[in-house]
Amino acid sequence: MERFNVRLDAQELREKFFSCQGRLNRKPFIMRLLGVIVVSMIFYALFYSLLGSKQVADGAAIVIFIIEVVAIYTLVVRRLHDLGMGQPLAVLYLVIAILQPFFFRLIAELPEDSMEAQVVQGLELFTNLLIVCLMMIRGKRGPNQYGDDPLQKR
Repeated sequence: MERFNVRLDAQELREKFFSCQGRLNRKPFIMRLLGVIVVSMIFYALFYSLLGSKQVADGAAIVIFIIEVVAIYTLVVRRLHDLGMGQPLAVLYLVIAILQPFFFRLIAELPEDSMEAQVVQGLELFTNLLIVCLMMIRGKRGPNQYGDDPLQKR
């Protein structure tokens, strides 16, 4: 039985998680997305449990959040490329994802049925539905303007 090798060098890490070039089919998208989320959660837990100051942990969490959002954004871009779509939808996702924590802080004191709270919840629903759709919809068969079909390379 072969051992599962999780070692990544810097170049491979950049290509897999921080590149907007090319296409990405569903399985690697799902696996990398889950990997980013799990690693982020581990770092969040470590920072909040090991760092003595909540302010330092909050600062470290902001850095991890930005890295997480950028990594997921690049995965979304490449998945949209596989569907033959450009970056405008991914940019909308990026803007919503970056502003999401600020939106939730703004509406924390508002009634749940207020218009502002409903808009923020709608934006959250949009980002979640986009991710679910990207997990489920098969990419365009054959090459497109973003590259060759990743499933045909096998």
